[in-house]
Amino acid sequence: MALAEEDGMRRAVVAAVVVVGLGFARPQAAGAPKRRPLGPGEREAVLALLKAVDLVQQTDASADTGLAWTNHLLKSADQLVYVPFRLTLDRGTSVKTAALYVRAVSRHDGMRSAQERSFLRDWVLHGGDAPPRSTGETVFIGPGEMPVGGPGITSTRQATAAAAQASAALTLREREYEKQRRENEAAKQREETKGRDPFLFPFEDYWFFDNKGGAVERALALPPGEYDVYAAVIDRARLKTSSAAILRRTLTVPDLSDELAVSSLILAKDVRQLSAPLGWEQQVEHPYTFGHAEILPVTTSSFTRDDVLTVVYQIVNYGAPDSDLLADYAFYRVDEARVLFNRTNSQQLTDADLPKPGAWDTSAFTTQSVPLRPFPPGQYELEVTVRDRLTRGTAKGVVAFTVRSEVR
Repeated sequence: MALAEEDGMRRAVVAAVVVVGLGFARPQAAGAPKRRPLGPGEREAVLALLKAVDLVQQTDASADTGLAWTNHLLKSADQLVYVPFRLTLDRGTSVKTAALYVRAVSRHDGMRSAQERSFLRDWVLHGGDAPPRSTGETVFIGPGEMPVGGPGITSTRQATAAAAQASAALTLREREYEKQRRENEAAKQREETKGRDPFLFPFEDYWFFDNKGGAVERALALPPGEYDVYAAVIDRARLKTSSAAILRRTLTVPDLSDELAVSSLILAKDVRQLSAPLGWEQQVEHPYTFGHAEILPVTTSSFTRDDVLTVVYQIVNYGAPDSDLLADYAFYRVDEARVLFNRTNSQQLTDADLPKPGAWDTSAFTTQSVPLRPFPPGQYELEVTVRDRLTRGTAKGVVAFTVRSEVR
């Protein structure tokens, strides 16, 4: 590529960068409504799904090719990771009134646990009070804390006096002390209450929905670790004549509770602004909605050169106050060897760009959009690197995408 052409391409990429700092609040599980009892048909559907997943788990049967799964990993509260997912039904035209069941089974040393059991089965079989939804840990953003559009790319950090630097260092030490105190208290409480029952699945839940678009989005929440996740779908209207479609995925959930980290990189086709936050039931059905904003993930990572690549991700555990983050975006061609194709200028995020930190926690969403016109058709990876001046930490995230040859 000629130097002038490469320089023009670099300017085109940089000119399209938009960075937005977004607040990230604690989950508000207390607002979750109590689950209503199951009707006869619903009960039969849930039992059929439980039985079908039991069989696949016990026999280690292969996954059903009629389902496809994508998910993202974001920091939640109480040492949990929020996992919004999309399940696509390739045979969606034949499943109209669907029942969906999702189960996570712990893995240790590469082996799936054989001791964990269902807490839903006992309730379905014997009745009693309806169990709370496992998705009580759903992530929420406080109203007004997720602006769409936000500050531009010209953020600059003013020089900080020595006194201010000393104050920031003292604040960091206070935060670390308080964090350690809270961790000790949490460990004591877990010891007293024995924490989560180790003989129950760490997550399981069910949902009913009318299948209109061939896909459904929901979420689960898990502590760090490795899991086998099962997703099963059955048509409630044809329980006697149809069988459940079941998918299994092995999921590694990182620990996002301590050091600087970035979440999964979400390729989005749009970020919409809502007039008001969603209610609980709507939030469950739209797991990529946070406060006043809804992220619409792409349905495919294949783009044309007329498209704009938009990435949304979460930065957590950065230093504050006097925040000073640098975000770099590098694009690699990966058709054969992994070769650097282009990169943007470093973008600086300061207190003016980032949401006000919590008492002992920092978290923010960032978005960037890049036009794909300068990208020749091929396979690419976007690598995001975030560096924190205060904690001296570095975090990276990678997402793959394809640029097709056709132009609309």
